[in-house]
Amino acid sequence: MMKLLGIDDQRLRREWISASEGSKFAETVRTFTEDIRKLGRNPLMKRETAA
Repeated sequence: MMKLLGIDDQRLRREWISASEGSKFAETVRTFTEDIRKLGRNPLMKRETAA
């Protein structure tokens, strides 16, 4: 579905993390954030225009 919409499938991640796994949650968010930054700007986002 993501490819049909023109969205790189690496921009979505699903993880099963228990409420008691705080460190796993933090690590997952950190690595996912790094991965998203490496992909760069979402090509579907409209660029902000100067007023």
